[in-house]
Amino acid sequence: MSEVKGFIGSYTKQDGKGIYSFTLDTEEKTIKTVETGYEVSGSTYIQQHGDKLYGIKKADSNAGIQSYQINEDGTLTVINDNLSSTDSGCHIWISENGKYLLEAVYGPGVVRLYKLDETTGEVLELIDIAQQEGTGPNKERQDHAHTHYIQETPDGKYAVAVDLGTDEVITFTFGDHGFKRVETLNVEPGMGPRHLIFNDNGKYAYLFTELSNEVVVLKYEDGKFEMLDKLSSIPSDFTENSQGAAIRLSHDGKYLYASNRGHQSIAVFKVLGDGEKIELVEIVGTGGDWPRDFNIDPSDTFLVCAHEADGVLTLFERDKETGRLTMLENDKRAPEGVCVQFL
Repeated sequence: MSEVKGFIGSYTKQDGKGIYSFTLDTEEKTIKTVETGYEVSGSTYIQQHGDKLYGIKKADSNAGIQSYQINEDGTLTVINDNLSSTDSGCHIWISENGKYLLEAVYGPGVVRLYKLDETTGEVLELIDIAQQEGTGPNKERQDHAHTHYIQETPDGKYAVAVDLGTDEVITFTFGDHGFKRVETLNVEPGMGPRHLIFNDNGKYAYLFTELSNEVVVLKYEDGKFEMLDKLSSIPSDFTENSQGAAIRLSHDGKYLYASNRGHQSIAVFKVLGDGEKIELVEIVGTGGDWPRDFNIDPSDTFLVCAHEADGVLTLFERDKETGRLTMLENDKRAPEGVCVQFL
């Protein structure tokens, strides 16, 4: 099959529509179509689970989650929403069993836990809200907690949240009882942790920092994290403003990718050994302004990067042996695009 479909979540402050759908033609090596998938306010992060899609939604003074059925033709039909909060989230994750949705909320520095109907995909109720506390040395960005990311751990026992404002990686248990904080890793002050991804073996994770533009290798075991190593994602002689954004692994687990807003680039790292070390391969320009999220297609051959400032969608081809990226095109747009997901 030469066509691969995906979705892009976006801001809707200017000309963004909420959720876009796109089609990648893998034979022609081009993004064939970009269309409005579902017009919804402020759907800045979306996450697929089976034939369901979940997205952040902001409606007037209310905020929360909307669920969608992904139809056979790739269109979306709304299942329901739960807008029982006021602050709009920035990242969501669905538990492997489909029973829970985890949400990180940057503004107030909280994580939220929703109960899902794993059969219908409905968002049933908001179970719990957990508030993070603390500050960091960057007075402008770390004035209080700013939780930027949350996911279930690979062992299925915990949720791990990343807080930019407090320089923390926080582990919770979660379930019908809500959240219970069990462990905290304090990274170096001022790093500003943003996103995280686990090695498939579940023993290591890679933390990407927004404020210091570094990839931090973490060892993971039973809810506890330990810092092993760190590498910069931007050149040492670059002195202008740059902020780390997204981090992804190739599907074969051999290469790690991290996007830099300001430097307008993606850093490519090779994963060494069992995953305990990484080394820089190259840093590639993204051909757009403010590269936010990106993702790799199921064949591990193509990478699509969304740019928040100018809406550019850049298509790269991946060399599976070296991990290197070659830009194919940057002439398609998804205005205010900030999240990329492949079906």
